[in-house]
Amino acid sequence: MTAPVIGFVGFGEAAQCFARHLTANGAAAPLVFCEGRTNRPPYSEPFRLQVRETGAELLDTLEALLARADIVISAVVVATAAEVGAAIAAGLRPGALVVDINASTPSSKIAVAEAVQARGGAYTDANLMGAVSIYGAKVPLYCSGDGVERFTAVFAPFGFTIESAGPRAGDAAAVKMLRSVVTKGIEALVIEAMTAASAAGVRAQALRGICEPMDATRFSTFVDMCIRTDVLHAERRAVEMDGVAEGIRELGLDPVMTQATCTRLRASAALGQREAFVARTSYTADDVLDAYRARSGELPCR
Repeated sequence: MTAPVIGFVGFGEAAQCFARHLTANGAAAPLVFCEGRTNRPPYSEPFRLQVRETGAELLDTLEALLARADIVISAVVVATAAEVGAAIAAGLRPGALVVDINASTPSSKIAVAEAVQARGGAYTDANLMGAVSIYGAKVPLYCSGDGVERFTAVFAPFGFTIESAGPRAGDAAAVKMLRSVVTKGIEALVIEAMTAASAAGVRAQALRGICEPMDATRFSTFVDMCIRTDVLHAERRAVEMDGVAEGIRELGLDPVMTQATCTRLRASAALGQREAFVARTSYTADDVLDAYRARSGELPCR
């Protein structure tokens, strides 16, 4: 069986890492087309050299790449991902597979998937669940769409780490998006807290106070506790965080994330579920989330 021709549209950090890994492990030279703000035809000599060093072949047009590639990996910036996805779909050969590794929204990925499928192609919504700078080509890829099995069959033998979220495009992107709410949110909270700790002269003590309780338990246990206690204590915690915000202002800092925490806690309290859950003898985090979801649809969005 002839090995499929792989093509990259866009050639940033992830695409370069993947191309280098593929060629180092015996894959045929992948094709590359790039039309970004920095690298676009006519390509600079440094960029041509960069592509050659990965073992890839640089092409001057998207049409040339689509005419030869059996698997097209879209790896561009988020701002152009939908436009590029539409362009790939428009020129796609029937039977080709599009693998979309862009950090796009679920709706954007669904739209690209529909365009690809309308041309007789298959689509994989692939999401990097970690940093390429840390994991390299073994970065976990969380995927969904009708092309996941084919993507896995070709790339898993090369050592890529692929997990399927099912056949619906957009499902994997939704998980990645919501994971980012937590991971980026934690980053922002930690920066705000530790900047304030530095201003207060208690950096080391604050870091210990933040980390030691977290290190002592599993994160899944902590998340479960957050959800189950939010329904009971959100209003009280919002009042407490008002005081924290004022304390941060007294240090000369803007409590951006602290104020957002107050807003989020008050939004939970506004759902009016506390008394119902106080009356329960037991309940789960799923019970809380189901109640929040049912009630949230009745309240106006800001």
